[in-house]
Amino acid sequence: MEEVKCEMCLHTSKTRKIYDYEGKKLCKECIVTLKYPRDFEKMKKEVEEFLSKKRINKRYHCIVALSGGKDSVVALYLAKEKFNLNPLCVTVDNKYLAKEAIENCYNVTRHLGVDWIVLQRDYTKLFEEALNKGESPCRKCSEWNMREIWRIAKLMDIDVIITGHELPFGTTAIREMKEGIKMVRLLAPYRLTEEERYNILKKLPWKKPNLGGYTTNCLVLGVALERFYKKYGFSFEFDRISAMVRFGLISREKAMKALECPKVPKEVYEELKRRGLKINFEGDDES
Repeated sequence: MEEVKCEMCLHTSKTRKIYDYEGKKLCKECIVTLKYPRDFEKMKKEVEEFLSKKRINKRYHCIVALSGGKDSVVALYLAKEKFNLNPLCVTVDNKYLAKEAIENCYNVTRHLGVDWIVLQRDYTKLFEEALNKGESPCRKCSEWNMREIWRIAKLMDIDVIITGHELPFGTTAIREMKEGIKMVRLLAPYRLTEEERYNILKKLPWKKPNLGGYTTNCLVLGVALERFYKKYGFSFEFDRISAMVRFGLISREKAMKALECPKVPKEVYEELKRRGLKINFEGDDES
């Protein structure tokens, strides 16, 4: 049977059922998007009105979940420079953040004059299990990180957590968490291109590490993408990248490039081994 392509995103009849909808071949996600369109200008207004409300008698207006990667650093910059917020930056060091990411956190927070704390955690077991199975650890890692950051917010009576995610929660960039704490995906309404983000980063003491794939902070991600790709023949980022194409956040050409199997530098494997990750590494004879 001939492969049918969705006319809005990257899905094909091999990955999703394709329907005839108003004269176009579309997957279910794209049909839902057309029925319930994302109004990014409305999202932007919603976020700006929400963040412009000053938190009276609070030392910190919000927490910024800071990983040292490009998106969280841009989110921090916008929170501080655009909204004039005084954030507390919180980094969850899961034992496998690149040293360059920690250095970027340190340098950028000092440059912007904001406070920064690091929570030392160890996600070795999570990463070992996922990598040895050829699966993605990202969703669970993100959940654990947000749980830790939520606890700090609750402890310090801070009711807003800002992240660097670029996709909204459905039709909004603000989500209610437990016990009155709200999460704001600050980049979602602004639809910044890669070039626009790097132009912001040029204003800051931030350096891009070479970690394999698109990551700018995590030692594990490139390896996880590589192993998943070898197991299944595609990237576990397929749905996320397809959504970015659907919403016009990335061109189809750049999306296809982003979904290629990454070339992970040998140094990354060596560093993971040095930090104690017990998996079969490239070049090892272990079975």
